[in-house]
Amino acid sequence: MIIVVDQREKKPFDFPGVETKEAHLETGDYTVEGFEDRFAVERKSIDDLTKSVGSDRNRFEAEIRRAQAFDEFAVVIEGSREDIEDHNYFSMIHPNAVLGTTEKWPWKYDRLEFIWAGEDEEGNRIYDLAEAKEQAAQQTLRLLDRWYLKAASDLF
Repeated sequence: MIIVVDQREKKPFDFPGVETKEAHLETGDYTVEGFEDRFAVERKSIDDLTKSVGSDRNRFEAEIRRAQAFDEFAVVIEGSREDIEDHNYFSMIHPNAVLGTTEKWPWKYDRLEFIWAGEDEEGNRIYDLAEAKEQAAQQTLRLLDRWYLKAASDLF
């Protein structure tokens, strides 16, 4: 399995022991070579998420619509719902607008999941930003690995 990282990623996740390569991805930030049109993970920091559902909403929603052609698509967020509730971001968008979007869009779009990597298994906030980013990287790797194994087994 070779993870493909969108070339526009400024500080890509590190996946120790896993080969990666850069390429231009139309949809998502991470996928697996050979399955670029089947599944992808979009990575969002809290600030990026608030911008994406606020001022960049049309662009972000267009990406979500493109992802509907995929088998699997997830947005991994490097933060928690509590970060949003506490307005721990730079945008002026109201927290309810951000949380409402992340709750309603998966109902609107079948192949969409928002994953809050800044929360532990019980849903508690992870305060350490580096730990939240590491959790996001691990979650991304788990998703890609699971989807790859499923898609590869479908080929046989």
